[in-house]
Amino acid sequence: MDARECYIQAGTIASKARMLATKIVIPGARILDIAEQIEKMILDEGAGIAFPVNISLNSTAAHYTPFFGDETKISENDYVKVDIGVHIEGYIADTAVTIRPAGKDRLIECSEKMLEAALGVIKPGSAVSEVGEVVEKVAKEYGFSVVRNLSGHCLERYDLHAGFIIPNVKNNMTEKFEKGHAYAIEPFCTSGSGFVKDSGNVLIFSFLKNAPSRSPECRKILEIAKSYNNLPFAKRWIEREIHGAILENSLRQLIAMNALHPYYVLKEVSGAPVAQAEHTIFVDDEIIVTTK
Repeated sequence: MDARECYIQAGTIASKARMLATKIVIPGARILDIAEQIEKMILDEGAGIAFPVNISLNSTAAHYTPFFGDETKISENDYVKVDIGVHIEGYIADTAVTIRPAGKDRLIECSEKMLEAALGVIKPGSAVSEVGEVVEKVAKEYGFSVVRNLSGHCLERYDLHAGFIIPNVKNNMTEKFEKGHAYAIEPFCTSGSGFVKDSGNVLIFSFLKNAPSRSPECRKILEIAKSYNNLPFAKRWIEREIHGAILENSLRQLIAMNALHPYYVLKEVSGAPVAQAEHTIFVDDEIIVTTK
């Protein structure tokens, strides 16, 4: 398959995974079970997991994936953001949906309309800056704030955050959507201040470089990290082999040595709920939304 076909196939599987999420995110469900069921489905479809399934609740905006033994359960009024990554031979589809078991409200509707507006202005060769302008306009119409320091991004083979960012607010960027390239379009909105911050907690990592270490656990973690071809991996994926204080200390050492990149859990600064919607596009002679 060529790159275009791989992107489209990855998007089809990611769409199926997102639909599965809408069926299994129910009150009382453990987020660990949800994540593992979605990840199993991706693998059963013959694809790779581009990053651990993120299940971020309420004011947690991004980068939360369950840890081994996580007993967190879904409640009726939770805003459950499920962010899913699939790859075929390294070509990535990235998609997300916000689910509220009690029912969709205006915040979730706003995130979906923001995404719809963004997709409506993207054409081959169009300016990236057009996205932020229409996304911000929709948020203002709904009376909510765009999360200003979260953006869409370029996708390349085995590279989840390649090239430039795609801001969700008005900007003066001169970059354009180029034929033959893929992009993740992902607006976030909130009833809060519109900014996120690192929570200090980290559950997702990616490999940066080899680093000499006397610790067998550090060497083992780096060996596992390299096996994901620079794509992010979950701490729970290695907790069955290394766990407890030894794992925590080893991960801290590897971050300090710049051997691993930590994806800190991001929370809305005022504690307000956040909603997200996301699709991946591939630019051909026309725009293909691979994750529809």
